Amino acid sequence: MDAQSGESPAHDHGNHLGLVSVGLTPETDVAHLWSLVLHAADIDHGLRHGQAGWELLVSEEDISRATEELRLFSEGNRNWPPERAIRSERDGIVENSPPVLPVIGGLVVFYAITGGWESHSHWFASGSLDRVRVMNDGQWWRLITALTLHADSAHLLGNVFFGGLLVYSLCRHLGSGIAWFSVLLTGVLANAVNVFFHDDLYQSIGFSTAVFGMVGILSGMRLRRIGGWQEVVLALGSAASLLALMGSSGERTDLGAHFWGVGIGLLVGMTLAALGLAGKRILPPVGQWVLFLGTLAMVFGCWVYALYLL
Repeated sequence: MDAQSGESPAHDHGNHLGLVSVGLTPETDVAHLWSLVLHAADIDHGLRHGQAGWELLVSEEDISRATEELRLFSEGNRNWPPERAIRSERDGIVENSPPVLPVIGGLVVFYAITGGWESHSHWFASGSLDRVRVMNDGQWWRLITALTLHADSAHLLGNVFFGGLLVYSLCRHLGSGIAWFSVLLTGVLANAVNVFFHDDLYQSIGFSTAVFGMVGILSGMRLRRIGGWQEVVLALGSAASLLALMGSSGERTDLGAHFWGVGIGLLVGMTLAALGLAGKRILPPVGQWVLFLGTLAMVFGCWVYALYLL
């Protein structure tokens, strides 16, 4: 039988003479499921399509057995798919419990190791975002390592709190692998653009570039999906609110990094939505974990290179 014809894989009894109906459904998929159930039970049957939908037909001597098989199938699948899965798919949720806390906690532990900003610190000398070192010496890894350094505990706590909330939402809608890779990519690109537009005295550290990038990604995903100038206003309003909460004054506040974080994030979010990666299970759980661990390995590898392989 031609698989593209749309016919049931069940036995076809021609004009169905002598057969009795044991089920009627307007849904083709349900009819084919019924047919498979009876086929597995080795019960001869047929499907007839009419104005009311698909009718499942069996011989009179098979009525009781066919009815029982369909009843058992219905009871066994009464709660499938689970309501939680249905609700999650409808809401565009890809991952219900993303592992955000270990990564955010890792930033706190790393700060306990590196401490705050000190000019003579080996960590900051090797990993801070230094324009001269990046542009003239090609030390590209600083675009990544700088995201993991913080000037003081207040700087760290602000990034950890807001970043944790935002990345949790991203992971739920994209999956941990795609989400963390997108955050890292946004942070790196924003750092690169920011470095390009500063003079040779420019230095920067902190995860806030990626945090503002998350604001842009979330807004970009909505903008691409819904559209309208209201979403642009929402993105800028969210960024402005976050900037006010995290601090927009002081000599250590890098407004350029925040601005480019939102801007690059908007582009990344729109791209993710355009590629159909937002709210859909594009990667299986194993693929998400591989991408997630690969993203962490990239950060770890940059630090290894900065500290030991130079």
